[in-house]
Amino acid sequence: MAGIYQIYDRKLEALDCLQKALIIYQKHLPTNHPQMGDLYNNIGLTHYILEQYDLAFEHLNISLKIKEKCLPPQHPDIAMTHFNLGLVYESQDQLQEALSYLEKAITIYRHVLYPTHPTIIKVEQIIERVSDKSKIA
Repeated sequence: MAGIYQIYDRKLEALDCLQKALIIYQKHLPTNHPQMGDLYNNIGLTHYILEQYDLAFEHLNISLKIKEKCLPPQHPDIAMTHFNLGLVYESQDQLQEALSYLEKAITIYRHVLYPTHPTIIKVEQIIERVSDKSKIA
């Protein structure tokens, strides 16, 4: 349901659904279950979209810790959370931190995706953009 709300640009309703899902997950899943990591990632990304950056950092960092405990180091879900953290850092003009997370993301993606995969191209473009911004700053 949260995904449908996001498609229709109803971010607050999406966030409400995600938070309700978190309560259910916390009752029925182990703390380090991969789905918990995905849910925290989605909550963090929604906070990022709503420009609630402190909450985005909080939830994305929880997501990353869970994923690093329960997934292989080169798993694309770990890369996705690194990527999202990079976006949040960029939005806060913390460009070196942003580049650090984006580089971690692209390193993983290069291990699991083919070189011309759209995700790799997108991340490389964002790395270039952030790198250019850091040269100006």
